[in-house]
Amino acid sequence: MSKITNIYQAEILRAVLGPNAHIGKVANPTRLREIAEHLADSELAQSALQAKGYGRGSRSFLELTREVPNNVRNMIKSLFAPRTPVSYPSLGEAGDSWSAQ
Repeated sequence: MSKITNIYQAEILRAVLGPNAHIGKVANPTRLREIAEHLADSELAQSALQAKGYGRGSRSFLELTREVPNNVRNMIKSLFAPRTPVSYPSLGEAGDSWSAQ
């Protein structure tokens, strides 16, 4: 479990069970950990999207994800699609401009 996950887990515990919360009082600690991990992953994803130029710090994660283009899959596919090789003219076709005088 990451440090961010631990922080979220502790915040959830205090919010639900009060300031004297303890993990032993939780009915399903596995589910609590899963929720905390999901929150931590969402925070990291939001930071990554902001680092790539989407959104500002004051926007919610939902608003931020709405800015990401819908056709990312097609953009990536066209970016890595095989391209036709460029054919360069042979030296004979290039003309005399390169020949020694």
